[in-house]
This record gives sequence, C-alpha cells and structure tokens, in this order.
Amino acid sequence: MTFELLIQSMVYGLSIGSTYILMALGLTLMFGMMHIINFAHGAIYMLGAYVIYYVFDQWGAAYFVAFLLSMLLLGAFGFVVERVIYRPIKGGIEPTLVALLALTTFLQAAGYPVFGPLDKDVPSVFEGTRQILGVAISVERLMILPIAGVLVLGLYLFINKTKMGAAMRAIEQDKEAAALQGVNVNVVNALAFAVGFALAAASGALMAPILKLDPMMGEQPLLKAFIIITLGGLGSIPGAILGGLILGFIDSVGATAVGVEQAFLMSFLFIILLLLFKPNGLFGHEA
Repeated sequence: MTFELLIQSMVYGLSIGSTYILMALGLTLMFGMMHIINFAHGAIYMLGAYVIYYVFDQWGAAYFVAFLLSMLLLGAFGFVVERVIYRPIKGGIEPTLVALLALTTFLQAAGYPVFGPLDKDVPSVFEGTRQILGVAISVERLMILPIAGVLVLGLYLFINKTKMGAAMRAIEQDKEAAALQGVNVNVVNALAFAVGFALAAASGALMAPILKLDPMMGEQPLLKAFIIITLGGLGSIPGAILGGLILGFIDSVGATAVGVEQAFLMSFLFIILLLLFKPNGLFGHEA
C-alpha cells in the first residue's frame, strides 16, 4: 500500500465510520431506554436515501433542504411506529422484535413496486477534490465528516443539556422510578423512536450521492451498526462512536490493503477476538 492510498483510505474510513456512528447511535439510544434492537433501522436508512433521490434529484430542491426533510419525515415516522406498534404491545421485548422485523421486511418488499426494480443514482452534491498531505480526497467524502459531527454533537447536547434528555437518561437508569418522578414514559419513548429513525435517515441521506440506491441497501449498514453497538458495549454512546470509527477504518484501510471481502471478514474476526477478552464490549458494564 502506498502512502497516498493509506491517507485516502484513512479519510474514507473516517467518513464511512461517521455514517456507521449515526446508525449505531440511534440503535444505542433505543436499546438503552427500551432494551430493544430496532431491526427496521436498515429500512429507514434506505428511505432516507430515497428522500434525497426524489426531493433533491427529481424535484430540484437544495440538498440540505432534502437532507433536513429526510430526517423530519423519518423522525415523524418513528413517532408513528412507537404509537402504532411499540406502545400497543406494551414494550414486550420479543413481540417488539418480531414486529420491527416484520416492518423492515414490509418496507423493503414495498420498495420495489414503489421505487421501481432498477437501481437509482443521486448526482454528486459536492464536486471536486481537496489536497490532504498531498493526496487528492473527494469533497463528497470529506463533507460527511462535519455534517455527521454536527449531528453527533447535537445528540450529545440534547441528551446532556435538556430536560427531555435528562428524562431519557432517567428512563435508561430506572423506568419505574422515572415515572414516579413525573416523567411521561410514553412521550419520551416516542421521542427516542423519532431521534433514532432521524439519525438512520441522516446516515442514508449522507451516503445517497455515493452509493447506488435499491430497497435492500440498508441491510449491510444495519449489520455494521449491530457490530458497532456490540463492539462498543450495548447502550453505550461513547462505545458506539469509538466502535464506528474502528469499523470504518477496518472497512476502508482493510479493503485497500487486502480486498473488500477480506476486510468484511476482518471486522467479524476483530469483534470475536475483542469479545473473548471483553465480553461486554469496550464500554459495556456487567449486567
């Protein structure tokens, strides 16, 4: 591997890792509060990308308008899913998992008649390259970093500096005690669904100009997000951030060094080895 390829793959690893982080943070937020794994996250990623295709590419709106609309629409959909699916089955873990798995299967299957059987392409939003240590790096990839960084910072401030964020932390620690203190658990759960869905949509929206769009495109990012939250420790936001960066580097640098298929296997090998020594992940705690 040449120096130029190493620098390029490291920057690309940061960018793809940033999108993994957004996916993983939504899963982590929902798991920490409700102890559920949202299998629908991959389908929401896909829908976020298709909003960019239609609103930005087909209807001519500005990219950032389409990006915000993607987060708002899928965030609102999260509210609906909590109200229609999660709340009626009273948060039962097994029924919720089955219901969310059924939801993602439905959304993916519906994607073909709704969006068409052919892959879609979103034109480049940020054209050109920039020099980093003498290496030309795509601006499209570079712009992912500040956008994802703003979203991660926004989530951090929301969780740690607002009353609703404090309510989320209280529910994560003890749902019954939080309810006795006047926290409306249903409202906070709905907000957690909305934020989680919005982050998944943002991840898909960021990758839309880079990838080909199809209704099954969310499967691999969902799998990566599962790896990340396991790697970082279930329910740990710092763990999700570090795990996303690690996996992004493995994917990008590993793919450049040994090939895409081998890098994909390396990510699984890494997490197996890590969990042998730290069964609860990097930032996980004993149950």
